[in-house]
Amino acid sequence: MKRHPLHLFKTRPSYSWNLAISGYANYGSSTDVVGVYKLMLKDAAMNLNQITFSTMLILCSNCQWMDLGRQIHGQILKFGFGSYVFVGSPLLDMYAKLGLIFDAEWYYDEMPERNVVMCNTMIIGLLWRGMVEESKHLFHGLKERDSISWTTIISGLMQNGMQREAVDMFREVILAGFTMDQFTFGSVLTACGSLLALGEGKQIHAYVIRTDHKDNVFVGSALVDMYSKCKSIKSGETVFETMTQKNVVSWTAMLVGYGQNGFSAEAVKIFFEMQRNGFEPDDFTLGSVISSYANLASLEEGAQFHC
Repeated sequence: MKRHPLHLFKTRPSYSWNLAISGYANYGSSTDVVGVYKLMLKDAAMNLNQITFSTMLILCSNCQWMDLGRQIHGQILKFGFGSYVFVGSPLLDMYAKLGLIFDAEWYYDEMPERNVVMCNTMIIGLLWRGMVEESKHLFHGLKERDSISWTTIISGLMQNGMQREAVDMFREVILAGFTMDQFTFGSVLTACGSLLALGEGKQIHAYVIRTDHKDNVFVGSALVDMYSKCKSIKSGETVFETMTQKNVVSWTAMLVGYGQNGFSAEAVKIFFEMQRNGFEPDDFTLGSVISSYANLASLEEGAQFHC
């Protein structure tokens, strides 16, 4: 990208500065972003606004620039933007991603006003650092929650090995009347599979059918995986066969399900069917089909997959 002479921005309005900063950031020119920002501080500080600081905080987060991030936080306070929630969320996100979770907590506690976006950002940051109890305490203390709040806490519980709590939390979501996204369904179905909770898995499947996610490939794959782990391979097979869309994850889930439930011949068969449908197996899929061949005492045929 051709460099724009920075001196041309000195007499420009605020939106021109922000367009320049965003443009350089989008094209990956991080040093130019910092150059424009520093010139803005020097010659056009009156044009600094929420968009300027938000963009710079996101850049610091993505580039792992701790020192610059702290400096920008100081400038946010200096120019009177410390209480703006639009700036608060990317600031919390930056501190969390840089591993400065206690800085994030301090800033969050000092904010005179918080919206649900800031609260969700803080919960995500705590969960990233494995601070599950703190994230649960914050979640339960929220006056306002949205579907992202529920998705965040359920996924976080799953990632921290708390499958039973994730499933119980999902029940609360349903009772609260929130609409869930594909990632929430994926997380809670994975939890049911890990717990071998077939009954609860079926209830969630029934709920999925009543939503817009019944034809979602991500949710369908999670259902196949859940049924397979719960030893209900025929139910998994039915879900797989009725899926309107399939991807590598779907085929692999069915293949692995067959193998784990002792249907080695079916696993090998679906492997070749997968290839005929134009899907290339990954290393995990290859490992699973080799295992199925071994179970069929067909090690000679299985050897052809060693490249």
